[in-house]
Amino acid sequence: MTVSVGAVVSSKKIILVEGHVEVDGTITLIKDETMNLETGDRPAALRQMHKRVKDRLSEGVDKVAVKASSGGRFAAKTGVLHAAELRGVFLSAIPNQVEILETHAKSVSKGKSQKIGDYLNDDDYFSKNFTGVELRKGSREAALLMFEVEGKQ
Repeated sequence: MTVSVGAVVSSKKIILVEGHVEVDGTITLIKDETMNLETGDRPAALRQMHKRVKDRLSEGVDKVAVKASSGGRFAAKTGVLHAAELRGVFLSAIPNQVEILETHAKSVSKGKSQKIGDYLNDDDYFSKNFTGVELRKGSREAALLMFEVEGKQ
């Protein structure tokens, strides 16, 4: 059984959803967690986050799907830059034996018929496709990325 993690990184936190794809194509969730960046000195907090991520993903995880960076039409604001910085820390902390897939959230679709926002608001879709531990609404995007790592679209 392949254990996968979907990850969404913002400027101050990393949302991780862990699970495995069943034979019927649904996902059984094992964990839904948020790793918050410590307050205070940002370089020290980033070093601590690196250690936490490395420790967390060192055993039992085969693949990680992380939401890729997206360029905007306008100059990046501090929050966007901090998110990219934390995403870099996250990616560098993933152990070498873990396969990494960076994917854009907009690539997730049901036969290309729905936008990502439609999925995130579709309670019926999540109840049909995800079982196991309760999935928080704020973790849905990370959970959807797990389908990409398993090649299901």
